[in-house]
Formats: sequence, C-alpha cells, structure tokens
Amino acid sequence: MLSEKEKNFGKWVTVVASLLAFMGIGIVDPLLPSIAESIGATHSQVEMLFTSYIFTMAVMMIPIGIVASKVGDKRLIVTGLFVVTIFALLCGFSNSIGALSIFRAGWGFGNSMFLATAMTMLISLSSTPSHAIGLYESAMGLGMAFGPLVGGILGNFSWRYPFYATACLIFLAGLLILFKVKEPKKIITAVDDAKTERPIKQMLHLFTFKPFLQITLSGMFYYYCFFTILAFSPLVLGLSAIQIGFVFFAWGLCLALGSAKIAHSLEARFDSKQVLKGTLFVCAILLILMGIFDSVAIRIVLIILSGLVLGINNALFTTTVMEHSPYERSVTSGAYNFVRWLGAAFAPLVSGLISEHFGMSWPFIVAAILCFAGMGLLFLKLQPFENYLKTHATQIEQSK
Repeated sequence: MLSEKEKNFGKWVTVVASLLAFMGIGIVDPLLPSIAESIGATHSQVEMLFTSYIFTMAVMMIPIGIVASKVGDKRLIVTGLFVVTIFALLCGFSNSIGALSIFRAGWGFGNSMFLATAMTMLISLSSTPSHAIGLYESAMGLGMAFGPLVGGILGNFSWRYPFYATACLIFLAGLLILFKVKEPKKIITAVDDAKTERPIKQMLHLFTFKPFLQITLSGMFYYYCFFTILAFSPLVLGLSAIQIGFVFFAWGLCLALGSAKIAHSLEARFDSKQVLKGTLFVCAILLILMGIFDSVAIRIVLIILSGLVLGINNALFTTTVMEHSPYERSVTSGAYNFVRWLGAAFAPLVSGLISEHFGMSWPFIVAAILCFAGMGLLFLKLQPFENYLKTHATQIEQSK
C-alpha cells in the first residue's frame, strides 16, 4: 500500500511526463512551413508528419489497451517514453519528408504506450477519477502550449533542434518514472465489480455498446476539428516559426484553462452531454469564421479563443466516456483513444489535400460540418445508461 506522499509524488511526476509527451504532438506545429520550404514538400506531404504519427498511435491503442492490465501501467509508460526518445532523435537526423514521416510513426507508436496507460495510472494515484482526468487534460493543454513555443523558439535556428530537445526531455521523464514512481496496486471499486478479465471480448462488446459508441463517434468527429485547427492553421497564417509558436502557446494556455477549470465547474453544475452539445456548436461557429475571414489577425484571435472551447470538450468527452462504459478503464481508454485519434489522424492530411484542390478556407468549413455531425450524434435518444446496463447484463456477464 502506497503512502499519500508516494502517491502525490508519483502523480505529479506522471503529470509532468504527460505534459512532455503532449509537447511532442505540438512541437512540430510551428515547424511545418519551415520543413516544407527546407525539404520542398507540399501542404499534404508536410501534414503527413501529423497523420503518420497520430494514425500509428490510434491503431496501437487497441492492443495496448488490451495488454495494459497484464503488463502493468508503469512498464508500458517507461517503454513508451524510451521509444519516443529514439524516434525523436531519428527525426532530427532526417533529410527527407518520407524518413520524417516514418520516424514520426515510430514516435506515435511509443506515445501510444504512454497515452493508453498514463490516465489509468493517474486515476489510481488520485483521490477521485475526475481529479485525475482534470490533471491529465491540463497536462495535455500545457503540453500543447509549450510544444509549439519550444518548437518555435528552437525552430527559429533550425527545424532539427526541437526534435533533439524533445528527445532529451522525454528521456529524463522516462528515468524519473522508472526510478522514482511506484506503481499502485489495482483498486477495486463498486463499478469495477462488473468488469471482466477478458479484455479482447470486452473491447469487441464495447464497440456494440450504444451509449459508449454514441459519445466515442462524436469524439472522433470533434478530434478531426481539433487537429484541423492545430495542424492545418499554421500553414494559412503566413508567420515565422517563432510567431506561430507564440500563437499556439496562447492557444495551449487557453486549452489548459478550459480543461482544468472551466470544464470542472461546468461538470459540477450541468450534465456533461448537454454541455458538449453547446460547446460543439460554438466550436463549429469558430471554424466557420476561420474559413470566412482571410485576416491573419482575426484568425489568430479565433484560434486562441478556440483553445478554451477545445479544452472544455477534451475534459468532458473523457469524463463522459469513462462514465458510459461497464468495463475496466484501461480497456475503455484504449477503445476510446483508438476511435478519437483515428479522427485526428485524417484531419491534417485531408485538410492539406482539400486546401490544394479547393482553397485554404475549405478545410475549416469541412471541419465545421463534421463538428455539427458530432453534435447531432449527441441528440440521438438512447436508453438511460443504468437501464442499458440492466438490459445488457447478460452480455456483459458473458464477456467474463
């Protein structure tokens, strides 16, 4: 049994490691124009740095989620961080868009080990699941903020330097978790009593479970929108690497504020699904405005403001998904992450292709339409979750 001091220390080290892992997603953001110019790549080609990374991460969420309970959260987290270290270094040594894309895919593989297990470890180390989710989503926001800032500052000298810096920071995070964090024993709660020991059957049944599927598919559409803003908008701003870095640093701070503070306040007062309907509507309107206005100043303001809404959505989607699953958190997290990151994976590449064929405004309009689709899914009437559990109790029992 871990002491409170050990739990708190392990919790904050895991939060810092999460922040560094999420930095790896955004660190490429301000570098896209520089890399495209240096290597001679088109918009769709340079967006492969996001797509290859996120697609690999999404696909690996399923097997990682299945084996997590057997291998152990700490072992997977440490392994993932060391894999990221290797591929981040290889990215820095690359000389072609093809090599960069392949090494970013390897980076995504390492990150999948971390992201599929970090939240479950945080929940085990925290007083309540909502507190852990708030910390996790805050780490995402701050990571998304500092990633572009570090990328912009170092990328002002060379686009290779941010990759080297990330490799060093991730390696230090891996060492901290390996030697300083003690893995907590699995806590069995009242909800966990209904959860089984056969993750593959759980995962398959989870994708037929309508309350879970409704929220997860909505999250997939939403994450397409999220990464249209993060991965595509730097290409339309026409700014230097360091300028883009500061824009997305402000965006990331708003992201952290939205997930850590505003979302928590809204959860305490309203039903999370109802709040998501409103915030997805606001997100769609912001995307439409980004597509309509050509002014760089207006687009910068809209991007920064979108951080607040996206932060709220990140936290509420994660909380709602965890509440609408009858299975173990590692399995639920793996299934949800697979679907939502799949939506994120296609956003950069598709946005690049759309911009090349139809113009720079259309990727935002398409993302807004998908955001409305995600909002519409939440309006579908389903049985109350408790009734659905009773109705499907036999199927859940058979998954044991």
